[in-house]
Amino acid sequence: MRSVNLLVGRNNCGKTTVLEGIFLLSGMSNPQLPFNIHRFRDLNLASDEDFGVMFRNLDFSLPIQLQGEINGHERHLKITPDYAYYSPMGDDKMPINQPVPVSTAASIRMVEGINLDFETDKKEKYHGEFHIKEGKVTIAGKYVEGLTCTYLNPRIATLVNEKFMENLLVQKRLDTLLTVLKEIVPTIEDVRMGAQNKVYVDIGAERLIPINVMGDGMRKILNYLASINGITNGVLLIDEIENGLHYSSLSTTWKALFSACRENKVQVIATTHSYECVQAFSKSYEVFEPGGDDIRLFRIEKDGENHRAVTYDAEVLRAGLEKDFEVR
Repeated sequence: MRSVNLLVGRNNCGKTTVLEGIFLLSGMSNPQLPFNIHRFRDLNLASDEDFGVMFRNLDFSLPIQLQGEINGHERHLKITPDYAYYSPMGDDKMPINQPVPVSTAASIRMVEGINLDFETDKKEKYHGEFHIKEGKVTIAGKYVEGLTCTYLNPRIATLVNEKFMENLLVQKRLDTLLTVLKEIVPTIEDVRMGAQNKVYVDIGAERLIPINVMGDGMRKILNYLASINGITNGVLLIDEIENGLHYSSLSTTWKALFSACRENKVQVIATTHSYECVQAFSKSYEVFEPGGDDIRLFRIEKDGENHRAVTYDAEVLRAGLEKDFEVR
């Protein structure tokens, strides 16, 4: 992958799943991330059995196994159900030191959480757990995560992160942000923080306007750039990056992202369904860095249960678009 990466493909080909897998792998010491991912999809987990939607065909016997390389270091993560055994005569959980019964007739097996076991390239192994029923989270040992990763899906991408915005203001780095926003809304004169760390914009009216009443597109761009500034040397995952953005603002958005990523050494991995977004991605990069090779487009193809990714570098993508090839 490169500094800025775009995933495309048909519906249900697994684009969002790829982002979720990277998110889990980047924060493998946090057992709450699987729960958070469910919330991103508007799924409220009421019991530990609900974790079944994470597993292939809802089958808890098929563990989730993720492997990747981040900053030159390999990571391995395995997610499995945490079982408890109950007496068939009642709801009493069988003693933890009692051997697990071989016959299901001797006990009732229930899922009461998930286990997260992960390993670093130094062969260091860690274990974490998340239990909804017991309201218990077990954080892995002494492992300290050195990578910052932020995930923005369409539902939360419009919720501007006040902490990241405050960092921009304190560091006096609003000039670039204002330049971008003015290309979209020419009347914008300034961006400020108000009471309770709320974000306001100055459009020359008698009063400042809360950012929440501005359009979704403007809030998303603001959040994208503020997030990049807030996770220097980190990774930003954006699902459906074009969602809520007018096609005329796509080029401005991409050029701003290219610049912000380079300045903050942040890697962006995004998904899109939009052909206009892919075109803007390629053309904007050609203007930003003629002859450069720091972007990638990955088309995910699904054949039954198998998936593969077709890779386009900057030159191949540009040539394909010029010949009207369908790169999505």
